[in-house]
Amino acid sequence: MIGASLGLLAAVLIGIADLYGRRITPVSSSLTTALSLQMFAALFVAASLLLWPGQIELAAILWGACSGVGFTIGLACYYKGLSTASSAIIAPLSAVLSVFIPFLWGVFRRLDMTPLSVGGVGVAFCGLILVTRGVFSRERPRGVLRWGLCSGVGYGIGQAVLLEVSLEAGPLAVSSQRFMAFMVLLPVVLGRRNQPFPPRGTRLAAALAGLCAGGASVALFQGLRFDPLSTITTVAVFPVFTVAVGRYFYADSITKRQGIGVLCALVGTIGVVIG
Repeated sequence: MIGASLGLLAAVLIGIADLYGRRITPVSSSLTTALSLQMFAALFVAASLLLWPGQIELAAILWGACSGVGFTIGLACYYKGLSTASSAIIAPLSAVLSVFIPFLWGVFRRLDMTPLSVGGVGVAFCGLILVTRGVFSRERPRGVLRWGLCSGVGYGIGQAVLLEVSLEAGPLAVSSQRFMAFMVLLPVVLGRRNQPFPPRGTRLAAALAGLCAGGASVALFQGLRFDPLSTITTVAVFPVFTVAVGRYFYADSITKRQGIGVLCALVGTIGVVIG
């Protein structure tokens, strides 16, 4: 129950980060948006070390750095995808792999899983697939496939490797994750001659988005320590919140089928929580 609650908190924070992060892209680029989020998220997580120092372990630093590379790919591809398609398409595509990869990692590591939890994962996964049906016949199909799935692979690997970090070394791993994400993305942004900082008028939005992104990382890691399967699955329903943000704040389109798919994802998540 605690893991599911923390996973749901992370999903909500991702949705709020999306609300503010999407204000940056139209006046700059998807890379600038991703770098801004990583910068402010890294500052927030570093500040959290004052309250939650943890233990110093080399393995945790390395796993956190690997997670940071995955999250860099996930975030950059996610915002690039949003520049070519609706959030109702990109978010579920990303979510499918972001839950499937850590789930397979957990199976490989033989984590404890009840039949109801496994069934809930199946229902949620089917719901996310339902949301994506018909995607590839619409807006820029190749771009939607590439950016959505690359985002999911990045997020999935980034979440999966955190399962290897001990609870005591968690704060250092999360800090390493965000710092590495920023350091990997910075030369890419400069090499593409994009703005390394958010333009005027969007800096408060960038700070709020980064604050939420950093909070999501902390909530995610804590949830993984209590119940990895529940946390992974509940985080994967972030499309519910990002689609809502896109629909009501950015006029994104959403079909009836996609709405049904989101509902299935919620039902599956409830099954995981109960299980």
